[in-house]
Amino acid sequence: MQYLDPIVTPDRPDVDVVFVHGLNPKGSETHARQTWTDHGGVFWPESLLPQELPLARILIFAYNSSILSRASNAHVASHARTLCDRLKNRRLQEQEIHRPLVFVAHSLGGLLVKQALVEAGTDPLYKCLKASAYGLVFFATPHRGGGRAGVAEAAAMVCSAVTGQPRNKLLDSLKKKSLINELSSDQFRHQMNDYEVLSFVERRKMPVKIFPLLPAKNVYVVDETSAKLGSARENHQDVDRNHSDICKFSGPNDRAYQGVAPNLKAMANRARQHHTRCRDNLLEEIQHQWDHSTQRRIALAGIGGVGKTELSVSFVEKLDSDRYVLWLRSSNHQVLQEDLKKAARELRHELLQFYAVGNLAVREDRDAAASYVSPIAMSELLDTLKLWMKVTPKDESRIFIILDDLDGLEPAYHEEYSHLFGGDAVDLMYTSRDPSIADPGMLWEATQFEVPPLRREEAVGVIEGLARHNHPIPTHVVSSSSQHDPSFENNVVNRARMGNVASRLGGLPAAITNGLHYMRDNLDSKWDPDCYKKFLDLWDQDDGKRNILRSHRTMLKYRHSILTSTEVSLDRLRRNTCDRLRYDIHELCLVLLWLLSAMDLNTISRDDFRLLKDSLRIISPDLQDLVRSIPGFGLVSTDQESLVHDFSVNCCVAELVKVSLLTQRSSDGAWLLNPVTKACVLLVPISISLEQRAAVERLAEKVQEHMRSTEIAGSLF
Repeated sequence: MQYLDPIVTPDRPDVDVVFVHGLNPKGSETHARQTWTDHGGVFWPESLLPQELPLARILIFAYNSSILSRASNAHVASHARTLCDRLKNRRLQEQEIHRPLVFVAHSLGGLLVKQALVEAGTDPLYKCLKASAYGLVFFATPHRGGGRAGVAEAAAMVCSAVTGQPRNKLLDSLKKKSLINELSSDQFRHQMNDYEVLSFVERRKMPVKIFPLLPAKNVYVVDETSAKLGSARENHQDVDRNHSDICKFSGPNDRAYQGVAPNLKAMANRARQHHTRCRDNLLEEIQHQWDHSTQRRIALAGIGGVGKTELSVSFVEKLDSDRYVLWLRSSNHQVLQEDLKKAARELRHELLQFYAVGNLAVREDRDAAASYVSPIAMSELLDTLKLWMKVTPKDESRIFIILDDLDGLEPAYHEEYSHLFGGDAVDLMYTSRDPSIADPGMLWEATQFEVPPLRREEAVGVIEGLARHNHPIPTHVVSSSSQHDPSFENNVVNRARMGNVASRLGGLPAAITNGLHYMRDNLDSKWDPDCYKKFLDLWDQDDGKRNILRSHRTMLKYRHSILTSTEVSLDRLRRNTCDRLRYDIHELCLVLLWLLSAMDLNTISRDDFRLLKDSLRIISPDLQDLVRSIPGFGLVSTDQESLVHDFSVNCCVAELVKVSLLTQRSSDGAWLLNPVTKACVLLVPISISLEQRAAVERLAEKVQEHMRSTEIAGSLF
């Protein structure tokens, strides 16, 4: 019997707390709950903990952990993989995937949790769990034995305590059945400092039968040495209970619970804070990759407006100030050439020294380089800059080049710049909307980091920051510590509105910044709690939404409107499909994009995608009529089915992904259509007439109807 069931689910949970039981000596089906249930029947994860964590989703994991049962002969790793799989399937929605995780484990359940995190760290399918895991709470978990004893010896002591069998006999059984893997503990040691750890140590003894012919002895089942993980971020607390009762509490006035609850609550609050700083975490990952690479190639990929440029700026600010940094816009060849010339002018003194004596000016030579004032033409200066980038200077004078918006560069110039920026003297970072641009065989193979939209909690933090910066509002609304005090619960409605604003704007920093400044400038808003409701009401009106999408402020760090970013992606879609493919499928890509937008699909699962393709095949005459009505569209062939067969649809999806009009979620392969992209496509069609738009909407209704009927029919079998 294995399951992972939610026992408490609030409306908008912001942290997941997972309870994992230990040994089940009698194979009881209720052991998963009984582990946490007081002798008076108080199941505290359900009856007490929600009072401390009102926005936590609380889940309980059950598995067969009876060492006396043949069914339990599975390795701990098998149960760990089951936990990972069940947990991943419980966190499929976009707002769930990155929700912070806290594990609470009793006794040997802690070993299972550690093994699960080892599995999540090595299996790409579960990497989102490893990234989300923040805190580990261990109730009397045997991390090691006393003296030189290993984990199996410590586990045998636990088994003897709960089964009454001699310890030495159980130790042989543990080793024979491979229930405890010493290697997994060694593997976990390499990642244990990634988590905040709270270890509770039993302070009452209980009888344990160690040898068959001798009476049981009163001992600590898991002594203090074994119960401490040894992590750099560990906090350990004593609990005046024995091994079995250490995680059972009678009520809120239980003294043992009063020592546990505040620590668990504080950990969950820190998990939320850590979760909202995910961009800082991404920056740390980039820095780690940078520090441990000899040839540094970093690619930042993501949808337009997601903050790739801002992230690269933050990274540059952390670098050594003496380093040469060239920031080059690469949205097209002309712009890139202009920035190269500008860089050559700014580095004129260094380049003149290099031109004159063949030596690169490094830190101590830069003042002396100013004395080189020989006249030189811009073309020669630019050639010198290009030569400079091909030599191999000392490490302290390596050139760091940032190519911003690289996927805008025309393919005809790829080879030229591939040679120019591919030298050993250059460290390179580039941003792109194309998630495949760092793949082998592309311009420069690089370590790629996906820059996702802001998570709901993080986006709320951005909105609060904008409010603080632009207009003072009540402290209880924007305080960074609002999640720690009772006033937080009183402002759930207002934070929910902030979250809804962020969701409408797709979690895109550029959209949130421009959208909220439009609200302040045009709605006479004073950033009071009602301002977010005004924004949501405006967004629900076509004219209001259109005005928000078109608004921009040249003095903001995001200088373009929300619409402009989508237009850039659409323009690159046109260029890619017209220049690279044997036939023009650009209009078919647009029809598919409009169709998905009209169907109001933000997430398209693999099953939905299969149904979509089947539906398009069934209603192909309607699609044919729509496609023919778009000027300039050339048919693929005379075969009426060829436009909508699998290859055509798959090809369109691939082209939309290349410009981030669609993105793919790594955890389950689902396709994502950002709400901002959808809004721009529906409200501001680029080349489709009102009649064609109406045709798309009618077609969307037919597709949805067919998908629903197919799904219902499939469920009957």
